[in-house]
Amino acid sequence: MKGIFFISRRLSAKSGLAVVSVAISAVVMLIALFVSSGFRSAIQGSISAVSGDMAVLSPYMDIMSEKHYVRCTDEYKDLISGCPGVKRVSPSIYRAGIVKSGTGISGVVFKGVDSTYDFSMLSGRLVEGSFPVLRKGRISTEAAIPLSLAQEAGIGLGDTFLAYFIGEEVKARRFRVCGIYRSPIEEQEGNFVFSDLENLRRLNGWDEESVSAIEIFLKKGEEPSEVSGEVSFIVFSYSSADDPSAIVYETRNRFPSIFDWLDLLDFNLYAVLVLMFAVSGFNMVSGILIILFENMSSIGLFKALGMKNREIAKVFMAKASSIVLKGLAIGNVIAFALGILQDSTQFIKLNPENYIVDSV
Repeated sequence: MKGIFFISRRLSAKSGLAVVSVAISAVVMLIALFVSSGFRSAIQGSISAVSGDMAVLSPYMDIMSEKHYVRCTDEYKDLISGCPGVKRVSPSIYRAGIVKSGTGISGVVFKGVDSTYDFSMLSGRLVEGSFPVLRKGRISTEAAIPLSLAQEAGIGLGDTFLAYFIGEEVKARRFRVCGIYRSPIEEQEGNFVFSDLENLRRLNGWDEESVSAIEIFLKKGEEPSEVSGEVSFIVFSYSSADDPSAIVYETRNRFPSIFDWLDLLDFNLYAVLVLMFAVSGFNMVSGILIILFENMSSIGLFKALGMKNREIAKVFMAKASSIVLKGLAIGNVIAFALGILQDSTQFIKLNPENYIVDSV
C-alpha cells in the first residue's frame, strides 16, 4: 500500500484546476449550510423574543379579547418554570387598538408586559430610544412602537399618541413613545406596541391574576414539541372548576406562514446541496480521466513491470483522493474563515424589510 501512495504522488498531473473545483464546491455547500441554519436561528430567535416559544392561552384562542383570559398565580408560574427546558415565563395581556394621528388611523396590537419581561432579547432590533422601564406598583404610560407604525402614523420618539380600544364601549388611553423598534413579524398580529401590563389590565377590568397569555421561553437548543407535553400536563392538572381552562400553544402554530417559508428555504438548501454534490462528483471523475490521459505511457510502464490492473487502479484512485482531500481542506478553511468573520463582524448585511433580520 505504501508503494501505491509513493507512485501516486509522483504521477505527473495538472491537478490545480480539479483542486480548485472541489474547493469551490465545498465552500458553496458549507456557506449554504451556515446561511440556512443561521437564518433560521436568527428568525426563530427574533420571533421567540417577541412572543415566546410557546404560550398558555385560553382555549378560545382569542388572545386579544377582554372576555377570554387565563389565571396566572405565582404558584402556577413556578410550576411551569420548573419544567425541564423552560428558561422563564412571562405574563402578558394583548388588546387590539386603533392609533389616531394627524395623517389618519392605524390598527395595532398592544402587548402589555411587566417587569419580568426581558427586553434585552430585542435590544438588537431597537432603532432609537429604549423599551419601557416597568416597575411593580407603578403604572407607566410609556410605549415602544414598531417602526412600521412610526412611519405610517408619523409618530416619532418622545411624541404622545391617543389609542382607542373598542369593546362594549370605546375607551381611550394616551401613551408616550419611549422607543421605536423593528418588528420581526410584520403581520398585524405580531406587530406589537409594548406597554405596561397594568395599564391594559385596568383597561380590561381584570384582577391582578388575569392575563391573556403566559408566555414560555425555553433554554437554548430546546424544542417546543419536546417540552409542551410536560407543560400541558401541568396546565391540565392545575385547571379546576373555579378556574378557566387553558391550552398550550406553540408559536410555530401561531405564525404558520413564517415557519412554512423557512421550511421551503430548507428544501431549496437540499436542492443546492444535491446539485453541488453532483458537480463535485463530475469534477472528480473528469479529473481522474485527465490524469489517465496524461499518464498513458506510465500505465504501459506499470504493465510492463508486472503490475495488475487492480493495483494500477488503486494508484490513480489514490491520486484522485489526494486531489479531493486537498480541495476539501482548502474549501473548509475558506468557508469556516468566512463564517467566523461574518459571525463576528456581520460585514454582509441584509435588508430587514425583505429578510426580517439584518444579518445572519
